[in-house]
Amino acid sequence: MAEASIVLKPREVGRTAARRCRREGLVPGIIYGRAIEPIPVALDSKALRRLTGGAGSHVHRVSVEDSGFEGNVMIQEVVYEPLTGNPIHIDLHNISMTQKVKAEVTIAVLGEEAMEKRGLILQRQLRQITVESLPGDIPASVSVDVSNLQYGESVTAGEIALPEDVKLVTDPAEVVVVAVAPRVITETTEEEESSEEAGPAEEPQGSV
Repeated sequence: MAEASIVLKPREVGRTAARRCRREGLVPGIIYGRAIEPIPVALDSKALRRLTGGAGSHVHRVSVEDSGFEGNVMIQEVVYEPLTGNPIHIDLHNISMTQKVKAEVTIAVLGEEAMEKRGLILQRQLRQITVESLPGDIPASVSVDVSNLQYGESVTAGEIALPEDVKLVTDPAEVVVVAVAPRVITETTEEEESSEEAGPAEEPQGSV
């Protein structure tokens, strides 16, 4: 059964209208694409959760009340308020399911506990890769197995397994994860460094 469309509300354009949306508890946004004129929209909390609610499809079916628009979109950008971390604007890209698009895909790490049992820790260099494919072929995530990774060994973007119809856009040589040794600083070393910084103690002077 196909997922029901996420219903968005139309809104007026301009900063004043955007501020009004936020006062009403809505997030202003816009839908744009090659085949349509930009459509200003407002999202309530339910619609926002369905669009940004973590893992799942990169493609969403949306409709706009009283506009006649219904189509497939991908999130292009979400702007967050720096202090609260709350979303304050969202850009949605209207796409065709028959034309290839680029998307950011999250990298899931498997087997980290096995590596830690050998006294190693994982240093993550990259948390997402960029891929290109038809919208319906974009994976929700990709995985990297680090359970057998040895000290100094790494996994690059080009070593990540992708579905047959998905092309890697990220530089294949870019490092995703690397196994490193934990940094150990003994208490004795710290005391010696502290003593060296303080310098030699002065000898007490006798009374004259």
